[in-house]
Amino acid sequence: MLRLLAALLGIYVLLVGGRVDATDADSLRLLLLSVQDMNTPQTLLRADVAIDVESPQGKRTTTAIALFAPGKDARWYWQQRDPALRALVVGADRKVVEQQGSTTATVPIGAPLDTLGIAYEDLSRFILDDFKTWQITDEAADHILVGMHPAVDSGYVYRAYYIDKEKTVPLRTQLYAKTLNNLVKVRLDADHILIGNKWMPTTIDIQNYPDNTTAHLKIKWTPNTTAPPELLVASSFPATSPIPWDTAPKPTSTPAK
Repeated sequence: MLRLLAALLGIYVLLVGGRVDATDADSLRLLLLSVQDMNTPQTLLRADVAIDVESPQGKRTTTAIALFAPGKDARWYWQQRDPALRALVVGADRKVVEQQGSTTATVPIGAPLDTLGIAYEDLSRFILDDFKTWQITDEAADHILVGMHPAVDSGYVYRAYYIDKEKTVPLRTQLYAKTLNNLVKVRLDADHILIGNKWMPTTIDIQNYPDNTTAHLKIKWTPNTTAPPELLVASSFPATSPIPWDTAPKPTSTPAK
């Protein structure tokens, strides 16, 4: 009898010890605010990006420079080598000033970025106020899966974020368009490194199911970089010059540890 009681007690301890306490609404909001803070740069952040795109037509490669600015308006700049394309994304306004050759146009943030199989909003910052509802669909000790509906103009009707609880970064983002059962893209973030006190991915893969393409992005980050201020202002951006490709990025100071 004593052995039976001991065995039952052992099973109970294992069950209780392995149980994951459910995240309540207040804790979920705090976690999502931490995710927002984690992908908000403290200073101007440069990304040098090597891009491979796999499609039924074959494989193509190109390179790009991106600049991510601090601040609530979530501005970022994109400069692609081949084909030549420049864009200023104003995340808070959900718009993009796009320039190809001598043509400049304003397009929505859900517009495609060249023929990479991705949209501008796929690379834009996570902003909690862009969503009206949050729902936990799965949870474990080290991760949580949260689904949410956009409250702003978007090419997607629903998103699901698989979040690393410790680093407070999304490792997988599932994007649904038109209907809740129409999964159109999956973004995978990996190989994170600390830039100051921010965990940033050095590998991003985005699979586009309707186009049957996968974009592989390899990223080298440079914190505390510099750029002409007019490059990040919508009214002055069209008259600016591209960032020289042969100029190596240099931080203005050593990032905080």
